[in-house]
Amino acid sequence: MFSEVEMCRDVAIPAKQLKKGHSPRHQQILTRLLQDLLHEKACREHGFYLAITALKSIGNINSTTDDDNPQADDVLTFPVSFTCRTFLPARGNIMVGTVMKVLFNGLNGGAAPAVLISSGPLRYAYLSYLKMPDYHFVPPNSEEEEEPCFQKDDLTKIAVGVVVRFVVLGRRFKVSPEKRRTDVYVLASVEGDDTLGPVSLTGCDRPYM
Repeated sequence: MFSEVEMCRDVAIPAKQLKKGHSPRHQQILTRLLQDLLHEKACREHGFYLAITALKSIGNINSTTDDDNPQADDVLTFPVSFTCRTFLPARGNIMVGTVMKVLFNGLNGGAAPAVLISSGPLRYAYLSYLKMPDYHFVPPNSEEEEEPCFQKDDLTKIAVGVVVRFVVLGRRFKVSPEKRRTDVYVLASVEGDDTLGPVSLTGCDRPYM
């Protein structure tokens, strides 16, 4: 899941942000690189960008001008080589995350009931009720102010706020070219292993009930 990879990319800094006759400081280039990675979030090859662990080199300045817009400011680009810690969930990986939302429109002919789990930079791990053996869906109860959840006969629950250990069944990418942003989604399961499911609360040897 976690890797340390060496990467190279061009970092662009508008010339107007620099003092006349001065080159940008390394800190300024590094800050812009961090901003770019934060915005892009992830890539198909390596997954989520977590942290820059080392700055290898910064190459010579390349100056570019938009010929179609003479009024546009010049942009200085710097080829930067660095190492980055990344995170890419893969089939079979065991992960732990928190249930953020219970989906239950399937009762009205929509998608199947499920929960969405968040784990670190991964915002959406989709856990369908089909991959929650022995759990049954409990609809919301407005009279008792109870939220919807999935529950076993022993009253163990998978509900919003519950920490769940799950296995990754698969992943897919959502790319937004106009935003230059990539996100990663996974399909999850708590089937086939007694260690999967709600995680015991701190200081307690029993799962969430």
